[in-house]
Amino acid sequence: MSLPIAIVYEYPAPWLVPVESVPLKKVLAVMVLQANQFIGCRAIQGLELHLVDDAVMAERNAQFMSCCGPTNILSFPGGEDMPGVLILSLDTFTRECILYGQQKIFHYLRLLSHGIGHIAGLDHGEEMDTLMAKCCAVAIASVRTAGSDINNKRSSLTLAGEDLTVN
Repeated sequence: MSLPIAIVYEYPAPWLVPVESVPLKKVLAVMVLQANQFIGCRAIQGLELHLVDDAVMAERNAQFMSCCGPTNILSFPGGEDMPGVLILSLDTFTRECILYGQQKIFHYLRLLSHGIGHIAGLDHGEEMDTLMAKCCAVAIASVRTAGSDINNKRSSLTLAGEDLTVN
């Protein structure tokens, strides 16, 4: 199956992104395919992930959500000819990892699965929690982490299976 996945870097310090773009595209595709199998979800035809800083996130949060200040992730469902869009603030993400003592790669996967759940049409609640758990599980099952990400080092992700085509 071919699934269009795009990653747009709008961040001044790309070395803070916790995973390389090629494995990340494959991880996102696995998560989207899991969401598409979840009963009651809107089918996701493609996905764009925008990685931004807090300044850009605050602008987008005000523009689209009428909220003041940055947030960790925003999601927009897209449509027939448009992919779903995730906007993730790497500044907020990094700050949350420090504040909550979470490993970057696992917090990253949780935020992405949360955004994918919203794109799939779910609100906060048990269904969202179940989908997030399933998305994270398939993402983790399809990758091996090499090394530790605790010291703000980039995680190296390698997919266990290579049978998925990602555009």
